[in-house]
Amino acid sequence: MTALIALPMWPPAAGKLLLVPITGGNANDMARIAVAGGAALVGAGPLPGSLVIAGDRAMVMRATPPFAAVAIAAPAVACGSQNRVERT
Repeated sequence: MTALIALPMWPPAAGKLLLVPITGGNANDMARIAVAGGAALVGAGPLPGSLVIAGDRAMVMRATPPFAAVAIAAPAVACGSQNRVERT
């Protein structure tokens, strides 16, 4: 039963992910991790310090310091264009 609850949060191998700090990190820390893992910044996440990113889950997690963050499936509401980060 627990697996059925957790399944919607399981992150895809590649695509939009929600990067959530778990040891007090902030959005700047999450952005550094995402970029180091080759991901693009999509926008602010719905949780404090979280970011929606687009990239390869394995590469992002390799760039994540131990116990710094967790990647989960980005909820559709967090992937809207209202929170888009513009690249310059």
